[in-house]
Amino acid sequence: MLQPHHGHLSASCGGPRAAPNRPRIAALGALVALSFLGVTGCAGTEAGSRREAGAGAITFESCGRTVGLDRAPQRVAITTDAIADTLFALGVGDRIVARTRGESAPAPELKERLAALPGLGTRNPSVEALAAVEPDLLITDQVEKVSGRMGSPSIAELERLGIATYVVGGGCAEDLSADTSGLEALDTDIRQLGAVLGVETRAEALADRLRGDLDDVRARIAREPRREVAEISQVAGRLYVTTGGLSNDVLERAGGTNVFADLPGQFAPVSPEQIVARDPRAIIVDDFEATTTGRNDAIAFLKRTFPTVDAVRNQRFLVIDAARTGARGSTRPVEGVAEIARFLHPNTSPSQ
Repeated sequence: MLQPHHGHLSASCGGPRAAPNRPRIAALGALVALSFLGVTGCAGTEAGSRREAGAGAITFESCGRTVGLDRAPQRVAITTDAIADTLFALGVGDRIVARTRGESAPAPELKERLAALPGLGTRNPSVEALAAVEPDLLITDQVEKVSGRMGSPSIAELERLGIATYVVGGGCAEDLSADTSGLEALDTDIRQLGAVLGVETRAEALADRLRGDLDDVRARIAREPRREVAEISQVAGRLYVTTGGLSNDVLERAGGTNVFADLPGQFAPVSPEQIVARDPRAIIVDDFEATTTGRNDAIAFLKRTFPTVDAVRNQRFLVIDAARTGARGSTRPVEGVAEIARFLHPNTSPSQ
């Protein structure tokens, strides 16, 4: 039904086939200070990607590591469909050669194109599948997926296969107990990926447009009272609430006050009784399927489980594509800010 944002390989004998045109990777070491990581969450500063001496040479920072490439990657693998949103917006979606089935549903307009790509597994990519498609770059939303634990490949293992790894901003936390950066990381990612992929002008335009969209929402709700809200998700009968990180930033930018923001980390398991006790005035439910069936199931769950909660009694709930609230490296959370703002403050909608 619903899932929390949990974001919440041994190579074949001969390795990948020789790929003369693959960018050469040079791992330059952990050159990024801890204070830097605290500000950006992961991927780097706005000047984090830079051209070095030599034709096309590039370096970028990711989770405290500086990686060098001798030219822009042309074959990209991704660990969640939502990352494709940004790559297509940058005009490089045709460079995606494979993807894992991650936690987020693909954007409707990209669903067929992404479904046709080779699969790398569920959630964590396998080394064998990666070696078969020979990407130059793997973009992941969570460092755990390239940690070498629980069947995932390690960054060092991928480097030996000639695959560079980029972890999008906010994805460097090892588990949900650590808070992460919010939407500011997307601006950094877009500009840095633009430099890595050789589309700086497109990246600047996209980042500026998204920043303008956020500024527009902020201006429209500036005089509105903040609304108490809980954001929930469910997996295997267990409830989770948003407590911090990207999803909480989306709520706050939309004019909400998260009634569970006092709990640590990004998400926390809770009982139905805890939600009843806090009695939120509005509820947002993350739907990872992003389908009509998923929406109907979510509404039925709310009415069955929380009939006395103010938000349910007054039908102030919103079932939303989960990628719009918590998909790191995707442009959809900016759309989510606008959608949630319209829900919490309907009188401020541009159509009013």
